[in-house]
Amino acid sequence: MRAVVLAIVLASCKRSEPAPDPAPQPVAAETSAPAKKPPDEMDERMRHCPLALDGAVSTLEDIDGGVRFTIRAPETQGDEARRRARHIVEFAAKRTREGHGGFDGKGGGRMKNCPVVTDGVTIEATDVPGGAQLDVLAADRAHVEQLRTDTRGRAERFPFVGATIQWKRSP
Repeated sequence: MRAVVLAIVLASCKRSEPAPDPAPQPVAAETSAPAKKPPDEMDERMRHCPLALDGAVSTLEDIDGGVRFTIRAPETQGDEARRRARHIVEFAAKRTREGHGGFDGKGGGRMKNCPVVTDGVTIEATDVPGGAQLDVLAADRAHVEQLRTDTRGRAERFPFVGATIQWKRSP
């Protein structure tokens, strides 16, 4: 019995090691509201298209000589819509085919995802409240209907989620 008591006393007198520091607990990271859709390859392709702004509502209508897009962007994106509209004007000016066989009726080709045709056209951008207006005019009056057909076809296939194109039909 004495040996048992001695073992208990020695065990209780044994020098105890300090408890190890507890493992650091993860700290919750601050998060922002999730995006409406995750970024994808199409975002990169459409980065210059004013119609592709998330939340934008664009109206497409026929005008004399071509088509008009009126883009209304969310309040915080109006300046970006105007910047992108001016970019398309500059892009189209560099892509005219004067001296290269003229208008081929195939649209921009290089900007085929954007409903705004950029080949064989002149484009005028105008600032409007909440966004921009683009007047796309066929360089050759004989190709106005082809421009309208190509534009409507592109608008129907518009691949960007979060933006809307509406047709304003003539009476």
